[in-house]
Order: sequence, then C-alpha cells, then structure tokens
Amino acid sequence: MEDTTVNDNEPKVKKQKKESDESGAVYPPIFGPGHALDYNLFQLSNTPLTEAHQQKALEQLEVYLKAQQETFLGYQLNENVHYSKKLSFMLDIHTNNIGDPFVNGNCTVNTKIMERAVLDYFARLWHAPTPSTPENKESYWGYVLSMGSTEGNLYALYNARDYLKGKALYKEPNSDLTFVRPMKANLHSKNAFHPIAFFSQDTHYSITKIVRALEIRTFYEIGEREYKGQCPITSDGHWPKEVPSENGNEGPGSVDVDKLIQLVEFFARSGSPPLIILNIGTTFKGAYDNVEQVGHRLKPILEKYNLYERKVEHAPDKYDIRTGYWIHVDGALGASYLPFLEKARHRILIKEHIPKFDFSLPFIHSIVTSAHKYPGCPMPGGIYMTKHKYQIKPPDDPEYIGSPDTTFAGSRNAISPAALWCYYANTSDEIEIAKAIKVEETAKYAETKLKELERNYHRYGYKLWVERTPLAITIRFRDPSNPNNKDPNTKDPVVLKYSLSQMEIKVDGENAPRKYVHIFIMQSVTKKIIDDLVHDLANAYDQNLLSKQENVGDQSVSVSSTTENPHIHRVTHVPLDKRGYSGN
Repeated sequence: MEDTTVNDNEPKVKKQKKESDESGAVYPPIFGPGHALDYNLFQLSNTPLTEAHQQKALEQLEVYLKAQQETFLGYQLNENVHYSKKLSFMLDIHTNNIGDPFVNGNCTVNTKIMERAVLDYFARLWHAPTPSTPENKESYWGYVLSMGSTEGNLYALYNARDYLKGKALYKEPNSDLTFVRPMKANLHSKNAFHPIAFFSQDTHYSITKIVRALEIRTFYEIGEREYKGQCPITSDGHWPKEVPSENGNEGPGSVDVDKLIQLVEFFARSGSPPLIILNIGTTFKGAYDNVEQVGHRLKPILEKYNLYERKVEHAPDKYDIRTGYWIHVDGALGASYLPFLEKARHRILIKEHIPKFDFSLPFIHSIVTSAHKYPGCPMPGGIYMTKHKYQIKPPDDPEYIGSPDTTFAGSRNAISPAALWCYYANTSDEIEIAKAIKVEETAKYAETKLKELERNYHRYGYKLWVERTPLAITIRFRDPSNPNNKDPNTKDPVVLKYSLSQMEIKVDGENAPRKYVHIFIMQSVTKKIIDDLVHDLANAYDQNLLSKQENVGDQSVSVSSTTENPHIHRVTHVPLDKRGYSGN
C-alpha cells in the first residue's frame, strides 16, 4: 500500500535552509586556511542536527582555530595553553562562583578555594597585605573576573565614583548607618563630591565606554561646559578629549605627566576630586605610564586643596576619613609580568628600570589585570584588586545567595580561577622570571628583524614606521594591506594569517593618517613565527610598492641585482598569489 503520510517537517526544513542561506550571505565570511567557514554547517534550527553534521562542523572549527593559533600575533593572547588534561572534568559540572569570593555562600558547586589562593598569590605579587580580612582595612580585597579587564575597569570606576561621592563604605564601624550620601555640612565646595575622570589618549577604549555608562564627568566635558577657552595645557585654551600622551601620536604612548598634573590642579582648585586612570601596558603601543611619578607629584597639590585626605560626615558625630582622589591602574597586559622583570632586575639579570605600579605605592586604590593575556587562561578572565578600606557598600544584600553582593557580576565564571590556579601551581618565581626575560628578548629580536626589513626600502622612500616603546612586548609597523582594497570584510592575507590588529594614527605634518598594525610577543610566540612574518611582510610590501609606483605613472623599479633589493627581485619572478598564506 502506498504511503500517503505527509511529512510536516519538510516545509519547515526547506524554510530554515533558505533562512540559513540568506544569513550566510548577509554575515561577513570567516576565512580559514584556504576557504571560508561554512555558515550552513553551524546554523541551528528547531530540530536537532545529526551527530555527523555536528561532528563535521566541529572538525571544521577545530581546523580553523588550530591554524590561526599557530600564527597568532596581533593581540595580547598567550596561545600556549594546556588545561584540558587537568580541567576537562569541569565541562561536565555546572560551577558558579556567585557572591563574594571570601564567603562560601549557598551555591556549593564553586571553585572559591582556588580563587582565594589565586588572589592571595596576586596580592603578594602586588605587595598588598595578606590575608584578606575585613578587620584589617589595609588588607586586600578582590575577585577573579569573568569578562576580562573591562569588567575590572568598570567595577573599579563604579567603586571610585561612589567612594568620591561620599557614599557609604562597606561594613562601617557603625553598622546601623543607612546613609547613601554625605551630610550637606560636607559641601564646603559645590564640587566636593563630584569626581572628574582623567585618562590619556592611549587608554583602552573601554574607559570611554565606562565613564559614559556610569555618567562620570570627564575633564573635557566640564572644561567645555564651564571653562571654555581656559584649558591650561593648550595655546588657544581648547580642551582635548583625553590627557595627551608624551609627544602625542608619535610618542611612546605613556601619559604626559606634566600635562596631567596641570589638568588635575586646574580642577582641584574648585574642589573637584580627581579619578585618575593610569596604564601599565597600553592597548596599541604597550606603554607604561609613570605611576610612581604621578603619585608623588600629585601629593602636594592634593594636600594644598584638601583632597589628599578629607573627613566625610554622615551624621553630626559620625564620619570617616578617606582620600579625595582615586588612582586606578589598568594593568590588563603588564601587571602580570612586570613584577617578574622587577625581580629579574633585583637579581641583576636585566639592567632596565622597571616602572612601579602596585600597592607598594601608598596612593594606589585599585589594579586590574587580564588572565587570558600574559598567563594564558583559555577564556576571558582577570583579577580585580583593591583594599578593604576602599570598598563601597553594595546596593543590596541578597539573602538567597548566602553571600554579600560585593562583585559586579552575579553568577561568576568558576573555570577561570581553576585555570589560573593550575598555571601558578605549576610555576615558580624562577620560571616566571625566565619567561619574562625570554619574552623581552623575543620582542627585541622582532624589533631588530623588522627594522632590518625596513632598511631594504629606505632607498625607495617607502617607510615601514617600525617602532617599539621601551620594555614593550609589542611592535608596531606599517599595515601590509593593499591600499586599493576598500572592502572592510576582505582582509589582507598577511593580516588574516597573523590576526594583526589594525589602527590609523594621525601624525603631525602628514595629511593622511598612517595605517599601522602591531604584533604582541606573548609566551607562545617563537622566533620562527617572527621570521615567517617578516618573509610574508616582504612579499606584501613589495606588491604595495610596485602598485604605488604604477599608480603615479613611474617606470618599474630596477631589479637587476638582488643586492639592490632582494625582495622586489623575488616578486618580479614569482607570482604573489597565495604566497605566505598557503594554508599549510
């Protein structure tokens, strides 16, 4: 008998396939070795994918990720990660570090025992008093982040804002206090509890996003609104949006301390408490702000305007003493390895001066670092650290989690603390010192090789702009992308192969901005990868130089001798197609 059963799912499957094809055509393609990932393999529907289908998708993703991992250079990610053997069991357990890391809470499937050990380790590394105890207000408090340093920056600035606004500290000695704002008697200045943020032009983009989200006023905003034309650091009185870096865009990327001090003093005169964000390893140039100098130079100014310490009254006979400023250190990159370079210097293994940034400096309020950058956590994470005396009272105390709500997130990633614990349980000061020295040496090697490449193009007036900030583990240089490519979704083969980060920088005296890329020398980067990159860059620059000369109508460059320019000689005889990016 003929089967006349109607398959109700067939129209749905056809519709979903049509939608998948349309989505795949709309979204930018993700290119893997030799081809783009097939979006149709990954499209989900209201019916299960077969095991074979899932396996095919996962295999394609694995091939793609491992290929990119082998040549990854453009971002601050350590790809030398080996955690599956020790931590694979955690993928079959839902773990959650909800609540304060030092309070057990009612969610018992957590890794807080590891989190506390990791936090103690970083507290010692950053010279903060341990252990973390509320009774010792000088001791540290912190937690392991789920988002990375952006979360830490957000929580630091949230705490800083409320601390400088005079809001209640966490666990006041007078526990019956319910105030959320200081008494009006504190208002000796209309600006006394209205903090102003200061950060440099090289500061991570998350800070701009955070001050907007938290409605923290910046010196630019207040200057433009209330003191237009009165900026003390510009010849015409206009207000820059950020504190200038040394020598502007052409400089190393560290904040101009003189200009920062002038700006802070301008607003301190009117009683505004400064919220200062400093960097230890800027995003693009890897620069280190002179945190120690900033703090020492600020002290007499803050004392002069009664901002170094001040009394915050909550009732006629109840008050606390706190600072009228906050200095936050964004050490997303550098705060994890600079301490080991400092240890190397003490052992006379290196000669360079290592900038201080940690709690050994009495004016530091908070520090953040990323776990996925230098140490190499396999997912985003990080460390936020402050001191108990700077903690602000949480807006709520949710009884049902059995723990104070002292962290930014509710549910918190429990795998990152476990991965960090595994990393530091398997190392020592001697090992970390050796790693830090090796990374610094590899950075010098990369700088040398790129400058050697740059010299090959000097006679043609083609500059590669190879630059490295002192002690930085990043080197920036000319973007090898074809300047004629205007499609943002079509990446240059070299940029794609090495996952290079791109950025335009305006340089004084030049009409068009320079197009840069940069590489980061993480623990996973070898000299061979650097050599491969330089080889591929030579091919790309050769093509761009020849294209440039064709565009201006010049005759072809003479390539009769390999000693004149071996790279151009090679390109004229070998097709460029797929050179340096064969996918092998």
